[in-house]
Amino acid sequence: MNAPDPYGTTAGPGQEAERFLALSALLTGFDTAELTETGMAGTYRELVTRRVEPALYARLVDTLTGTTADARTALDDDARLGDLARAVCRLWYLGEWPGPTGDDGGAPPSLVSGRAYAHGLVWRTFGGHAPGAAQPGHGTWAEVPAGTAGGGGH
Repeated sequence: MNAPDPYGTTAGPGQEAERFLALSALLTGFDTAELTETGMAGTYRELVTRRVEPALYARLVDTLTGTTADARTALDDDARLGDLARAVCRLWYLGEWPGPTGDDGGAPPSLVSGRAYAHGLVWRTFGGHAPGAAQPGHGTWAEVPAGTAGGGGH
């Protein structure tokens, strides 16, 4: 039998990781396989479990994965849920944690790690690489990126 996790469920660690990925996929628009490919899912889940009240996280999961409520309206109507949803998105896209609902005392966003920056989803949205973090190859700056008008790709 699985012991309750800090978020009040009886899911095992693997199930909680899957729930975090499912939640993240809903928030980011990337599928769970793409999120897993970043290699950051475990790090991000750990950060969220350290920084967010368990009850608030559980409400976010229930709101976004439940079939009875309009998630967009719920996030708009509840500032804390909306802040947390935006914080998780920012984590995945930029690799930084803004601190939802002021839990960091108004501190500026903090970069999780250089690896988080390099694997941020923001770079995938346009097929690019994080400046200073990846070497795309000599002269590739002169080529039109794949998927753009006139771009043939590599």
